[in-house]
Amino acid sequence: MKELLYKKIKDNHLYVWQVTSCSKDLTPKVHLEKEEQNEFRVLKTEKRKVEFLACRLALKTIFSDKLILQHLNSGKPFINEAPHISISHSNNYIAIVFGKENIGLDIELPQEKMQSIISRVLSADEYNLFLKNPSAILACKLWGIKEATLKYIGDKKLSFRQDIKINKDNVLCLNHQLAVHHEIVDQMIVTYVKNKI
Repeated sequence: MKELLYKKIKDNHLYVWQVTSCSKDLTPKVHLEKEEQNEFRVLKTEKRKVEFLACRLALKTIFSDKLILQHLNSGKPFINEAPHISISHSNNYIAIVFGKENIGLDIELPQEKMQSIISRVLSADEYNLFLKNPSAILACKLWGIKEATLKYIGDKKLSFRQDIKINKDNVLCLNHQLAVHHEIVDQMIVTYVKNKI
């Protein structure tokens, strides 16, 4: 794994890694507790195995081999070592942010096909604005905002179209007003949202 980005965001830490190993190569590098071994055994695809191992290798390198990455019923990850954590992976890249402040995170590779599916997640007003200047990069950023907001809130039942409203560099979701930030790392777009204060 190659660390591509480290950024301190107040009391939080944002990392991005490129994963260059297969699960067979990662397995001896990651100490898995019994609970984690059981989770790993049921994974079917190589992609999911690599993501599982790479996330844990990254976190255990930062904190300790004793760290256990767990998930709430909502799917939101948590660790005992930090009050908040958000994780995203795509195309052999992993992004992790953790710290005292809740931050939602997404990492995506801009692709032309995103332009044809972006209407599925945007409200009618958002989609009309997108159509004024459509591009794979804009579609990727908008998708990332919706995903990062979902991770911030931690409720998979949210409707991307109805519950998450994008307004320039701000997002309104339920009673949360969030600021939007983007980083470009190796052609990947990292999007994170945090409380607008």
